[in-house]
Amino acid sequence: MADHTHTHSHGNLHGSLVASHSHSHGHDYAAANKAHFDDAAAAKYDNRQDAVELTRRQSNAMIKAYPFNESETTVMDFACGPGLISRGLAPYAKKIVGVDISEAMVKQYNLRVENQGIPPEEMQAVCAELKGTAEELDGLKFDVVVCANAYHHFDSIESVTRTLAFFLKPGGSLLVSDILKPSDGVSTLKAIPRDIVAHQEGFEDADIRKAFDAAGLHLATFHKVTSAKRDGQEIDFFLAKGVKSL
Repeated sequence: MADHTHTHSHGNLHGSLVASHSHSHGHDYAAANKAHFDDAAAAKYDNRQDAVELTRRQSNAMIKAYPFNESETTVMDFACGPGLISRGLAPYAKKIVGVDISEAMVKQYNLRVENQGIPPEEMQAVCAELKGTAEELDGLKFDVVVCANAYHHFDSIESVTRTLAFFLKPGGSLLVSDILKPSDGVSTLKAIPRDIVAHQEGFEDADIRKAFDAAGLHLATFHKVTSAKRDGQEIDFFLAKGVKSL
């Protein structure tokens, strides 16, 4: 498959953009995210070489972290954007379902899939804001749920993680890759207007462990997988693997 990717207009590197959840404190980040990324040109997110390389490394790390089987493994790519992470995993999976709240991103994802001649029953994206209920996604449960470069946009990673855990089969794995919080606590990221997207400035293992624990997932691994440069600053990225009990 072709190897393309995207970034969003703030300049941060992303592999998948962006789903979110609304919360009771008065700001609907899901609606703001959806409007922002629907208005943006989804196609332009699909060919940035810096993000191509970042997401290639992230998908490779995911392949090492889970025993993918091309004849058995079913995958949800959450906050899939136009599908770079999905395309990196596709040769190793039986079925991939991309999920994003941006219709423009989903259209770009499915256009790429169609152009590659891949049948939709093997790889397809849907536009949805998941809540973690039985009627969503036709009741599908997955061996693996992946989410790359979107956690730092979520207002509540605990809420999102609970939703993603719902869609895992017993024994399934959640693989999250995102910005690693600097050990000195000093972020290299410039402030992003929070009325557009919630923006956490990276995570450490304790943050992810707390979210995984609350969702009934065991944090099996948490480690740095790669780095990328932005505005001359090096940003580290982690991969976390959470396993759902049998």
